[in-house]
Amino acid sequence: MSSMTQNHAAMKRCSRTYTIVSTVYVTACGFYILAGAYLSLIMEGSLYHLINGPLFKGAVLAAGFLGTYKKSNLFAGLAPIIMFFNTVLFRNVDNYFDAFWGTVLPMKIDILYLFMTIALAVLTIIANAKYRYLEQQEGFPQFSEVFEQQKTGKPQYGETYIERIEKLRASSRGDMDGIPDDTPLMDESRPSIGQMDEI
Repeated sequence: MSSMTQNHAAMKRCSRTYTIVSTVYVTACGFYILAGAYLSLIMEGSLYHLINGPLFKGAVLAAGFLGTYKKSNLFAGLAPIIMFFNTVLFRNVDNYFDAFWGTVLPMKIDILYLFMTIALAVLTIIANAKYRYLEQQEGFPQFSEVFEQQKTGKPQYGETYIERIEKLRASSRGDMDGIPDDTPLMDESRPSIGQMDEI
């Protein structure tokens, strides 16, 4: 397997990782943001739900998504740090989500989100390291031999039309070189048609 093929496969794995990580962030945090905003409205402006939902989960979502979009380890690592402070700040607060998750897992939802962001940050940082390596390799980002040959103007298969025409012209000139320029087209010693009529 060529290095171009290996790099192409590695690039696809990086793209798949970025898609999965960003999808998890958008799904998990987006749901919490919408739910927190809704609960704040029906509870007549609950400050807790606004801070814990749109503020903290929005910051986690932004950092995690930018980690994949900008291929930035800084943003990737910032997401679990924000989530850690969110968990510590509201460690003694119970809400509807904790009551729901308590029937499934013996932990608060913020702790679950903390573990999730740590795992997603690790995946993003690994993918970013591979992406930075691939950036330095020939053929980035397509890693397609056909694309590289088209880019350099070198056809992969056969000759171009112009090259074929030039070869035909060169070979036809070569065939004609053996004929002297002063070769008569007709032998002057042969009688003309008019002379034949006189016989």
